[in-house]
Amino acid sequence: MPSPSSKYDTSIVGPLKLLTFFGNKSLDISENGPGKARASYYAKKPTFSSCVTLHAGTTKAGPVMGAIELHNWGSDEVCMGNPRAGNKSWTQVTRGSIWTHSEYSFPFRCGPDQEEMTFIWRRVQTRTFRPMGDMELVAAARPDEVLAEYASSGMMSASQAVVKVRGELGQELDTMVLLTILSLHYSAQRRTRNAAAGAGGGAAGGGC
Repeated sequence: MPSPSSKYDTSIVGPLKLLTFFGNKSLDISENGPGKARASYYAKKPTFSSCVTLHAGTTKAGPVMGAIELHNWGSDEVCMGNPRAGNKSWTQVTRGSIWTHSEYSFPFRCGPDQEEMTFIWRRVQTRTFRPMGDMELVAAARPDEVLAEYASSGMMSASQAVVKVRGELGQELDTMVLLTILSLHYSAQRRTRNAAAGAGGGAAGGGC
């Protein structure tokens, strides 16, 4: 299949939206798509915090669209809307195997009947010196139909990335796609930092 790292090659059928990430702990996200004005989002992870907040607009003053809770052990969780508003449920983004970071799944209710479906982010290509390889999103019931693609263009910090999303998914699933890929994006950054810290600690220990 074509690699999603190219801006023009894609496995997505039909119109698509392009989201571009820039930044590290804070991400500026721009969205471009057919028939709509350019949209902006802002994701912020405070230092020493495991929570990421997604805002509409270009700053943390914008309305809260969702939140992500990162966990060192166990599954990360995402929440649609502002979790402080009450009556909000958290959805687990579950790793397919404890031995690899190649597949993650999450449940989501969508369609006219609000039927619960399982969606899977799966790795399609490993990228050297990048925390996370190229990923694609499919519904478990339709694994051959690609709904979204992710590719990191930054190096060790994964400071830049591109997400391509099928154009007709609907606003709620659009937001869920963005929240779940952000959880994977930030988790990959964290693994890279932890590995670097461990290597540094090992080097320092060896020198004593």
